Amino acid sequence: MLNDRKSSFWVVVFAVVAVVMVGIAFFTTPPREDTVQQQDIKSNPPSVAPEGGFTTRYETVKIEFLTDMKGFKSTDRFTSTDLEIVAYIDATLTNSQTAVQANDMNNNHTNQYLIELSNVIGGYSCGLYYDTLYDKAYLVKDGGLYATGTDFARYIDALLENTKIIAHIDDTAAVKLFQAYGWTLDYKINTRPDKLNDIRVLKEFQPNAYYFAYNNELSKEIGLDMSSYSNSPNINVDIYRIHESMPQEFYPIQNCRGIVIKKGNKIIGAFISAGRHSAFNACSLKANRFEKATGQTLDQWLARMIKADRIEERLSKLEPEEMIEEYFIALDQKNTIAAAYCISKKTLLENLTSNMLNEQLYNENISLPLTDAGIEAKSSFTNLESANLLHIEPMDSSDKNTKIFRVTVDLQYHQALTIGNGQQLWDCSMVFESPQTGWKIAGFGH
Repeated sequence: MLNDRKSSFWVVVFAVVAVVMVGIAFFTTPPREDTVQQQDIKSNPPSVAPEGGFTTRYETVKIEFLTDMKGFKSTDRFTSTDLEIVAYIDATLTNSQTAVQANDMNNNHTNQYLIELSNVIGGYSCGLYYDTLYDKAYLVKDGGLYATGTDFARYIDALLENTKIIAHIDDTAAVKLFQAYGWTLDYKINTRPDKLNDIRVLKEFQPNAYYFAYNNELSKEIGLDMSSYSNSPNINVDIYRIHESMPQEFYPIQNCRGIVIKKGNKIIGAFISAGRHSAFNACSLKANRFEKATGQTLDQWLARMIKADRIEERLSKLEPEEMIEEYFIALDQKNTIAAAYCISKKTLLENLTSNMLNEQLYNENISLPLTDAGIEAKSSFTNLESANLLHIEPMDSSDKNTKIFRVTVDLQYHQALTIGNGQQLWDCSMVFESPQTGWKIAGFGH
């Protein structure tokens, strides 16, 4: 924000003219003539509009993304005639009445949007600036610049990714469950049939079993438990957008989703998940992380849950260097199962939602380090041609359960996406996972 200019009348005039010119240059926004009933946006989120009191004379809302970096947005234009969405946006534009001054907003951390409301006889438009670095949002409307909430800015931004939304939520049980813990369901992003593998005992890494077992621990804190439904072939998962942001401890992660697992019409699991990029960006409906919700660390939980099979029993006897050798042999042979056995379960679990779209629950494919497979690749080995381990050198073993080795490898890819081709050095971090699983690869870095 610019400080108040008191030194000169002409400086004040110049500042006012500058703000007005921003509005004129960005959008033409004629003064509003409609009368929208004023409501408290915080206490009346869009999931209850217009029944919650929002009224609007408009029938359609159009949103256009004007910034180059689309990220995970599936489109740069969104249109809806759903009155719940239209009325909420209309009311927010009306209630944003605090005039402000701001520095230059044409930078690489401020997204710009055009919002247009219309009916058969006319319309109204304004601009939205969303500063993602300093977490601020502004509306350019009626010839001036006005502060608005970042929850609203995130709501607008999300519509450009969640384009196939179901605005009217007919599951009152889910709405009431989340409301009981202070969460508001904006709309449904996706409904998908799924299966539930055995989550009572974990063995070889399977995305389904590990994902549901981990998040079942979050569900348990509110009295739900999916364990007795293990090996159920027919469950349904509803994915909702949450109006509120993730708890402050997750910052800068803010956007989040409500996940509801049902068997028939019965809710058997529910939790909060940010989705990408880490599966650990999740909490219980009581807003508690895994450790607080369960009273144990993830390592302790995994050690208790995992039962080693014959492959794991053999690998558990290997030294760290031998495990690294096993991994690169598996990579070169393009053996996903063998490679996954070499990676820590914690790393595999965290990567289950890496680079994932909001409409998805978890990645069906296992993400393996150094394969450079790319976003939404059908296999970890879509891009990797060959992987050869040339040399291993111990670097740091100050912690008895953590060791670092510098490895020299030759990697060849069909296309160099984030990793180049040829001989290269990587620092391989090894962790002693548990007595029954032994040393595992935690990751590679520089």
